[in-house]
Amino acid sequence: MDQPPIFKQIIQTTGDLPTIPAVANLVMQKISDPDTSPQDLQQIISTDQALAARILKIGNSTFYGCSRNITRLSDAIVIIGFNSIRSLVMTSALRDLLKSFGLAEKLLWEHSLGCAFASRIIAKSIKFSKVEESFLAGLLHDIGKVVLNLKLPDKMSRIIQEVYGNPLKTFLESEQEMLGFDHAQIGQLVVKKWNFAEEIEEAIGNHHRPEKAKILPPLSFVVQLGNAFCHKLEIGPTKNPDLDIMELTATRLFKLDGKAVSRLLDETRETFDSQQSAFM
Repeated sequence: MDQPPIFKQIIQTTGDLPTIPAVANLVMQKISDPDTSPQDLQQIISTDQALAARILKIGNSTFYGCSRNITRLSDAIVIIGFNSIRSLVMTSALRDLLKSFGLAEKLLWEHSLGCAFASRIIAKSIKFSKVEESFLAGLLHDIGKVVLNLKLPDKMSRIIQEVYGNPLKTFLESEQEMLGFDHAQIGQLVVKKWNFAEEIEEAIGNHHRPEKAKILPPLSFVVQLGNAFCHKLEIGPTKNPDLDIMELTATRLFKLDGKAVSRLLDETRETFDSQQSAFM
C-alpha cells in the first residue's frame, strides 16, 4: 500500500526532518570516541553558554546526588559522567526544538521529561544496565509529536485537544484518523537521521508496540512503562489516572508487584515535581 502523501512529505524528504543542533552533534560524536577527554567535551560545551549553564545547574541538583557544589563545567563532566552529559545535552536540544512555549509545547515538554525520569527510575529499579539509555529513549520517545507540532501545528493542536479531553482516546488513534501515520514512526526516522544507537531508535519506534522490538526489547518495554506512568500520573497531554499499570506486559515482564509499582509511581512523581525546574 502506498504511504499517505503527508507521510511522504514529512518523513521521506530528509530536509523536512529537523537536524540535531551543531553542539549536540559534536558532543554525541565525541562521547562515541573512546579517546575523548573531559577537556575535549568542555571545549565544545563551553561554546554554548546556555547549555553550559544548564549542565552546571542540573549537576548541582539532587537528581545526580552530588555531595558538593559544582562550580566548574570540567568538574560537572567528570562527576556526572559522559553518558549523563549526553542525556543533558539532548534534553537541552529537545527543549530548544520546541521553540515557542504555548500550552501544546508545555504539555509535550512535561511529558517527555516525565517519561525520561520514569524510564531511568524503572531501569535502576530492575537493575537494567542501560540506565542513561533509558533516560534518553524516554526523553525522545515522543519527538515525533514535536515534529508534528513544528510542521502541522493546527492539526497537532486538534489532536492534543481531542486526547486531552478524552482519556480513552490515544494519540495513535487520533493521528491515524487525522494523518494516516503516527508519531512513533516519525520519531524513529528522526533519531535514525541523528545517528543514535539502533536500540534507542528501536525503543522510540516501538514504545507503543514493545513486543515488536528485536535488538534490545527490554529498553522498549522500559519506555512503554515510563510512558504509562506519565499517563497515570497525568504528566503531559494524556491523562488517565484510572490506567491499570498491572495489566501492562512490561509490568509482568519485569516481575513488578503492586507494591513495587506504587513505589515507582511515587518516586516518579516526586522526581518530576522536584527536578523539572532544574531541567527547564
